[in-house]
Amino acid sequence: MQSIRAAFFSTDLSSRGKRRKVVALIIGLLERIRAAEQSYIDRMPINLQQSDAYDTAESSICQLDEAIDVVSSVYDDD
Repeated sequence: MQSIRAAFFSTDLSSRGKRRKVVALIIGLLERIRAAEQSYIDRMPINLQQSDAYDTAESSICQLDEAIDVVSSVYDDD
C-alpha cells in the first residue's frame, strides 16, 4: 500500500483521477483500522465484554464505519 506521506506530499493532486486514488487510499486505511478494532473486540475475554475498553472499541468501530461512508461518498455523484 502506498504510504500516507507519499500520497499527501509527493503526489500531484491536480487531476480528479489522482484525487480519487488518494481517497481510495484513505478508505483502505480506515478499513484496516476498523478491522484491527474488530479483531481486538473478537479476542476480548468474555469477562471484559461489559467493560469501558469494550465500549470504547465498539464506539470506535461505529465511528470508523461512519467515516468510511462519508469518505466513500466524496465522488459518488460523478
